[in-house]
Amino acid sequence: MKSGRLNWGIMGAAKIAGRLASALHESRFAHLYAIASRSLQKAEAFAQEFNVEKAYGSYQSLLEDPAVDVIYNPLPNHLHCEWTVHAIEHGKHVLCEKPMALSVRECHRMIAAASRHGVRLMEAFMYRFHPQTLKVQELLQRGSIGELRVVRACFGFRLDESSKNIRVILPKGGGSLLDVGCYCVNAMRTFFRKEPVAVYGHSIPQKNDTDIMFGGIVHFPGSRLGLFNSSFQTVLDCDVTLVGTHGRILIPSPWKPDRKLSSITLESSGSSKQIDIRNGGDVYVREVDHFSNRILRNIPEVLAPEDALRNMRVIEALQRSAKLHGQINLRSRQGPSKSGVS
Repeated sequence: MKSGRLNWGIMGAAKIAGRLASALHESRFAHLYAIASRSLQKAEAFAQEFNVEKAYGSYQSLLEDPAVDVIYNPLPNHLHCEWTVHAIEHGKHVLCEKPMALSVRECHRMIAAASRHGVRLMEAFMYRFHPQTLKVQELLQRGSIGELRVVRACFGFRLDESSKNIRVILPKGGGSLLDVGCYCVNAMRTFFRKEPVAVYGHSIPQKNDTDIMFGGIVHFPGSRLGLFNSSFQTVLDCDVTLVGTHGRILIPSPWKPDRKLSSITLESSGSSKQIDIRNGGDVYVREVDHFSNRILRNIPEVLAPEDALRNMRVIEALQRSAKLHGQINLRSRQGPSKSGVS
């Protein structure tokens, strides 16, 4: 810990690691202390670019540094569980990139390890901490569109589908559902504040069975419906629409709202109103601040690791549905999902 801020170490020097490095430099409660890569040369180059104190040529060396308080794990999906558990066993808190794991079983293992070692574990759904998301939740709770009945969400972009791209390698956790469809699943659960009771998924696979497009119908209690699609074969396609009994909310940039000005549209009672969120800040800075502050204050974070488990339960069911070409009923009907950030 340095001057009342937690020392963060980043595990891996991927592009997303650079985004979080920049966020850590802006954070009020975190200090970017160390970077680790399997290549010391790569770690040192990252450290020079992002002004990091320590550079390590192995993940294990990073974990063995007693000055590190928190680990950010943006490694490929198939390494999330293994290295998160290793970090936890070294007494480190962990912010793990989405999806936190590749299965419900892995989620259970990670959560059990965090509980056993008394450290925090959170999945990195950064959009949840932006004032735009909080404003939408506020409007829903005030009944601004009546009773929420339908959530439509999408996340797609054009991806190089060569065999070298890790996002299309099935054993390494590839596929559009895990990569970006997980956002859609999380948003549906967040805005409905309930867990699904049934799902129907359809996958359009590559030759190696990795889905390059995925579509899903998600049934929620009370005859409510979630619809989503994810893709590696479209132009950038990101939006969420919430449809209620008396109106709609349109979110044109749900996952990474602009830090200076983002807007949503509220349609109700025959009128349309644009609602601006000014100076909402960077989603990654808000994520880092929330996690670090909650650790420092010793109070629970909003996104408890059990939320990641519930998200993965839905994703697993969608994968199973796509494979079996039929609806999957979810036996576990849990209560409201946590919502709101403070």
